[in-house]
Amino acid sequence: MHHTNQFVRGAASSGWFTTTHWTVVLGAKADSREALEKLCTGYRSPLLAWARSRGESREDAEDHVQGFLEHLVKNAGLSNVGREKGRFRTFLLTAFQNYLKDLRKRSQAAKRGGGQVHGSLDETDREGDLVHRPVSDDPSPDLAYDRAWAAALLTSALSRLENECARTGHVPLCRELEPVLFNDSDAPAYSQIAQRLDMSETAVKTAAHRIRQRLGGIIRDEVAQTVANESEFEAELGYLLSLFARPSTNAG
Repeated sequence: MHHTNQFVRGAASSGWFTTTHWTVVLGAKADSREALEKLCTGYRSPLLAWARSRGESREDAEDHVQGFLEHLVKNAGLSNVGREKGRFRTFLLTAFQNYLKDLRKRSQAAKRGGGQVHGSLDETDREGDLVHRPVSDDPSPDLAYDRAWAAALLTSALSRLENECARTGHVPLCRELEPVLFNDSDAPAYSQIAQRLDMSETAVKTAAHRIRQRLGGIIRDEVAQTVANESEFEAELGYLLSLFARPSTNAG
């Protein structure tokens, strides 16, 4: 879906940015826990992608992500939240990394105190993966996290769009138009969609224009929920576009 930028190009106009879930969390208001829980819902897949890219098994990654999200929501996960934390995406990954460090420290302390034999650095688990992995500066886990975040955000936006279409009885049209909206190579022509839905081609084109505009608005709203101000919103929106951009190719 490299054409996502056609939906989200252009920053919010002055005055558009209002109180969002993340600004509520930053303000530590009474309902910040509810807002945090809602924010965390869409970040399970990005956190799993980060952990898996770091070499964790699927089972360990799922256990760590689940434990972290439960800890963040139920316990003192907001104690260190401040305006300097910026984007929720960045805050959450940093908090997850700190959570994993704490787990490792407790595990190492338990081994030292329990008189257990220290394992070899070459020790592997049942899947053949190294139990003790060296720290890596490879940026790929962070990029995997960001790409999974972008995919999850787009999935959420499409789900919201389909729900809106359901309320107006236009789900078949919405689903037919999705490949067209993203310029997929196998997208049907407007005339084909019109024939299948017993509509005029003009009506289908008009609907496509309106749905494209609405999807862009939903994506912008999804991004806005995770930043604290309009400046961060514009930067986050630009980064989202870059994640969906086609890689440049150099002529040989």
